[in-house]
Amino acid sequence: MRVYVPLTLPGLAQAHKAGELGPGPLTAYAVTPALREWYVSDDIEELEYAALGRAAAASLRLLAGDPEAPRRRIVVAVDVADKDAVA
Repeated sequence: MRVYVPLTLPGLAQAHKAGELGPGPLTAYAVTPALREWYVSDDIEELEYAALGRAAAASLRLLAGDPEAPRRRIVVAVDVADKDAVA
């Protein structure tokens, strides 16, 4: 399963330094059954794009909470085993 993790540039730098995104749980967005019901298309690429858009919006909310962070949205795409992703 591909998940999209919203970050800021300082968050990305911290993840790079640590070699991981951080201890879980993390906020991430993915193609879920609820998204499949809400979105008209069954095209997996369109559904993943919708999940990416949700993560990009969440990155904006992170930026609003950190006025010192550079004004850049960051979304990291991560492939995880289905058993490791929980709603």
